[in-house]
Amino acid sequence: MSTRELTEIDEVAEIYDDGAWAVEVLGGNIHFGWWEDDDDRTPFLEAINRFTDIVGDRLGLRPGDRLLDVGCGAGEPAIRLGQRSDADITGITNSAEHLKRARERVNESGLRGQVRFELGDAAALSYPDASFDKVLAFESLVHAQDRRQWLAEIRRVLKPGGRLVLTDLAEDAPLTERDRQILTDFTLAPPGPPMAAFDLVRDAGFVVDEFLSCGDKISRSFPAYHERVQQRRDTLAAAHGAEKIDAFLAEMPAVLDVLRTKVGCVVIAAHKPR
Repeated sequence: MSTRELTEIDEVAEIYDDGAWAVEVLGGNIHFGWWEDDDDRTPFLEAINRFTDIVGDRLGLRPGDRLLDVGCGAGEPAIRLGQRSDADITGITNSAEHLKRARERVNESGLRGQVRFELGDAAALSYPDASFDKVLAFESLVHAQDRRQWLAEIRRVLKPGGRLVLTDLAEDAPLTERDRQILTDFTLAPPGPPMAAFDLVRDAGFVVDEFLSCGDKISRSFPAYHERVQQRRDTLAAAHGAEKIDAFLAEMPAVLDVLRTKVGCVVIAAHKPR
């Protein structure tokens, strides 16, 4: 691995370590909510859990399945999946702060032993070939420096016939160079067109079973997140420093504008051929 690759990996981890407080605003999650239509009044945190369930259902978890959650964040999706199944779940993150919070959450949940969290690099997984029945990459591929390498490693650790479910960003409207720089500065790889993710997964040697474009279902997440941070500004500032929270709030409108108006989301379910 090159020095540049190490630097990039460390940079993403440092950003997540520094901003780990923001995860608690989302109840231990780092992903979108799901609303069925404009009339859906589901509260934000419930909508986030709904999206976890929608994605999780596509894994088809069975008792005894081994699931790897690549880019598990602070652990809430893996814990929720553990509560809804008897699967054996391992989550990996490259953020020490997220790992700490994930382990605290799983201890509180009573699922310690069934759900575990580890530091790991998705581009160089530490597990033997064919170790897992299912793999989840829930809004984590957007931070990959080499998406093909991530998928190659996922394919390696999946058993033949094993299932991969991932979510990814998609370009719903043309991005300007400024838009792309804004996303990059926020450690989000500027997305390609919706079918780019389909092609990437297929070219990595998977058979795509389902492709779902859902930008209209998740778009309310962006203003809802900003609003939750604003509402909790004073409490967050007291706990983490006013300078940090105010800087975050100042930077967010530009990012949120790009995400809300030009970026959508896709869900892909695929399997490794036998």
